[in-house]
Amino acid sequence: MALAAVLIAFSFGRTGGNIIPFTVTIATSGRVQVSGPVQVDKHTLTQAQLAGLNRIAAQVRFSSLQGAMCPRTLPDVASTFIKKGPHTVRVHGTCVAAYQRLWAALTAAVRLRY
Repeated sequence: MALAAVLIAFSFGRTGGNIIPFTVTIATSGRVQVSGPVQVDKHTLTQAQLAGLNRIAAQVRFSSLQGAMCPRTLPDVASTFIKKGPHTVRVHGTCVAAYQRLWAALTAAVRLRY
């Protein structure tokens, strides 16, 4: 019996630098999975919450956002990433306001704890 593929609504996390990476994956069903040294208080999101996250992604024009290496960010600081569909954006620092808005919404939705 084959396992059904899990459709991904969003994936986000931290990579690189000198800190342990993590990934939070939100399936289109709302199920939240975590890998790495973080915790979430919400393990399932509602369809309304997913719709809200998708609205924010559309408002910030996520599909056209580009990654960035922000000025004055130390090279040993990890980058963060957000993936939605085939598009992944990596930002090293906090200089991309639209990206930061979606990042804040995602972390708040799952109640991410470091």
